[in-house]
Amino acid sequence: MPPTSQELSLLLHPIVPDSLAHNTRVLSNLRSLTSFLLGISAAILNLESLYGFAYYILGSSLVSLLIHFLLAEGQPGKYFPGNGDRGLDLHGKRGGGGSEKGASGAWRDLWFGGGVLTEGLSGFVLGWAGVGGVIR
Repeated sequence: MPPTSQELSLLLHPIVPDSLAHNTRVLSNLRSLTSFLLGISAAILNLESLYGFAYYILGSSLVSLLIHFLLAEGQPGKYFPGNGDRGLDLHGKRGGGGSEKGASGAWRDLWFGGGVLTEGLSGFVLGWAGVGGVIR
């Protein structure tokens, strides 16, 4: 039985589970820390309501942009699994739904992974309300 495209691509470009876990953990820690710092700065700037949340979305997008181009060097497929398919067919050629820069969908792990809308948002609100309450 010939290998599937996913098996073939993992032979050519192995993904080590320990490295993936480490990358996800580092991304989650970075998101938590920056979200808390964004919350503190939003409280210091006295941003309220919609302006505060817009500040979080803008700041989080800037952090994601920096991570994407500075840390992942514009190729998140090298560090995050994405869909799991590295984009090779049975003959080892590019194709089969993958992108030229690694795993398709890996950018979603980088931009929206690490707790952007869960842990990060709660850390933002905690810093925002905590420091805002102390300042006022």
